[in-house]
Amino acid sequence: MNVTEKLRQECFLYVIKEHSGAFYRYAYSVLLSRQDAEDAVSETVLKAFEHLQDLKHLYKMKSWMFRILANTCSTLLQNRLPVSPQPENEAGTVQDLESSMDLHNCIYQMEPEFREVVVLYYFEDLKTKEIARILDIPEGTVKSRLSRARDRLKQLLK
Repeated sequence: MNVTEKLRQECFLYVIKEHSGAFYRYAYSVLLSRQDAEDAVSETVLKAFEHLQDLKHLYKMKSWMFRILANTCSTLLQNRLPVSPQPENEAGTVQDLESSMDLHNCIYQMEPEFREVVVLYYFEDLKTKEIARILDIPEGTVKSRLSRARDRLKQLLK
């Protein structure tokens, strides 16, 4: 193993360690299923590792992996039977604030394309340009989805 390969693998492990929670939150916000989110993250890690040598710039690894995750979630959604989106309650979760739960419930009621930009922008603190790269859509589309999502949230929270 040469130095470059070793550096790639160390960077890969660092990104997984530091951002696995963010990857899971994103997958769950899109798929609304704990099991599917875990499967999507696992599949993403596997795909990313298999194609690690294809990544040209190591500093883009996080957004590259989010892009793989977005595609994986999209594929899982396409193969899923249609069901009404109901977020799962995870056992042992402490309900911090009622208003926070109202907000999360409203986010889960939105269409997937709005949920994913809201989660990436507000919960993962990504910039619109990075979200556009991850989702492979124009930055203007990200901005308009965020605007429409904010309007929808205002309606749902009333």
